[in-house]
Amino acid sequence: MTFRKIKAEDKKLYLAMARDFYHSPAVLHAVPDSYIENTFDLVLKGTPFADIYVFEDGDGVQGYAVLAFTHSQEAGGLVCWIEELYLCPTARGKGVGGAFLDYLCEQLPAVRFRLEVEPENLRVKSLYARHGFLPMGYESYVLEKN
Repeated sequence: MTFRKIKAEDKKLYLAMARDFYHSPAVLHAVPDSYIENTFDLVLKGTPFADIYVFEDGDGVQGYAVLAFTHSQEAGGLVCWIEELYLCPTARGKGVGGAFLDYLCEQLPAVRFRLEVEPENLRVKSLYARHGFLPMGYESYVLEKN
């Protein structure tokens, strides 16, 4: 399995996987396709705030991850938010997600890695725990402005 940054030619497949992700039990609600396309376009133009990785093997693309970056005074440096981690159904349960988490923690100079998970998603929570992720112990709030 290789992990690489997304390319322009990945757009159609990425959009299909992201739509599948946002219509799955892994998320609370769907997002407009325009949000997914905007993220893709932003990353391809180049930004220090986001990146998309594609997971690929001899059978083709097996998933993707969307990352967001911020600085945290509390953590003392760069924080990588794993915004989305999606695996194609045929790649699930084969260690791909864990391999990507290991790769990410080794390759990025972040001092903290964060992610969110639906409380009912016990399988994914177990994966994250096996790779050293711990619950933060406080609630998360959001204010969305359109």
